Amino acid sequence: AMPRVRAPTMADAMPLRARAPTMDATSSARGELCSVLLMDDGFNMREYVARVLMMVCELSESEADRLMMQAHWEYSSVVGTWERPVAQHICDGLKQAGLHAAIQPESAIQTDSQDPDEPS
Repeated sequence: AMPRVRAPTMADAMPLRARAPTMDATSSARGELCSVLLMDDGFNMREYVARVLMMVCELSESEADRLMMQAHWEYSSVVGTWERPVAQHICDGLKQAGLHAAIQPESAIQTDSQDPDEPS
């Protein structure tokens, strides 16, 4: 018999503000910046993905809809860029809600998006 898989619900997308790591924006020793990537999974409903983005990432409805549609059409979108502990926390929240997400160092994204013919 195949194991039953429970579909994620809005209860899985609890706001993470109370548990989110805090970072001192004026700190001279800034951590590594990482981007949180949202991937299209072909499973979750678009409305659910947008609501999770609103709750976990505290995005506006229009921004959540824009990122959800970008991930749908381009297979991924950058949700935002934070210091590594915050990015990891947000990525974990998205995954907990059943979305496909990952973090990537900002330096890797900038390098990937440069034209290979352009001098660095």
